[in-house]
Amino acid sequence: MIWHCALAFLLMARSALMFSQHLYLGTFVRPSALAFDRGHDELWVTDGGNGVVGVYRPDGAELYAFRATNWLRDPARIAVSPDGKRIAIVDGDHAHVRLFNYRGDYKGDAPLPKLETRPVVGAIAYDADGKLYVGENRSGQIFVYEGDKLKFQFGSHGTDDGQFQAICAIVVGPDGTIYVADQRALAVQIFDNQGNFVRGWGRHEMGREHFSLPSGIALDSKGRILVTDELRHQVKIFTADGKFVDQFGGLGNEAGQLSFPTDIAVDGKDRIYVAERQTARVQVFELVEH
Repeated sequence: MIWHCALAFLLMARSALMFSQHLYLGTFVRPSALAFDRGHDELWVTDGGNGVVGVYRPDGAELYAFRATNWLRDPARIAVSPDGKRIAIVDGDHAHVRLFNYRGDYKGDAPLPKLETRPVVGAIAYDADGKLYVGENRSGQIFVYEGDKLKFQFGSHGTDDGQFQAICAIVVGPDGTIYVADQRALAVQIFDNQGNFVRGWGRHEMGREHFSLPSGIALDSKGRILVTDELRHQVKIFTADGKFVDQFGGLGNEAGQLSFPTDIAVDGKDRIYVAERQTARVQVFELVEH
């Protein structure tokens, strides 16, 4: 089903497409996480309500879906390796990172040495080299793995610059810069490729540059940072240095409106994909500068 609308912003956000079902079990129940495989031009969607993981073309056509009852009860976060061969998924207990191949075959849990005995994994991401980034909230740290080896870790538990309390999303830029969204500490934080704090912004208070509940983070080709705010029902857009550019969304179930957005992804053509919990759908947006 295709919906068209034009929303007036400094960057006009046009809702170009909406999809809300998959062939495996019908309609979405609770889409929870997104990952875009730019190498294959495919969008991965986890549906936490029924444990289904689906892969779609940018036009919303489903290519494949799988369900791993023994291993995925409530998939919470997803990351796809740059070669598209490894699919990492955080299960609903937030204690395991499950690994699958493209066809949904379970390949074991990711080996995560040095992680807490009972970890609380809030976010995962792959970088361009295939290293896996794991945000763990009990320790307030991000662990970076290459295969089964820990390359480095950074952060600590707290609310100061470079500290975390509730990591909810990670994305790594082409140059290795690390972007992190946190639901309780500083909302958006940027680190260099060694985990050194660079800058951060966004308090949990009123103001267009601030947040109520960040839920996802993504980058476009112009280096802009896009962050979903689940409680404000918005996508906020910032420059790389943290300057607020614009926002779009607003509570509702019409095309272009958002209702409790849970995650965000951007493809190679800067199309923006937003998953929504309340309306159980994924919308696709285009930013048009004017």
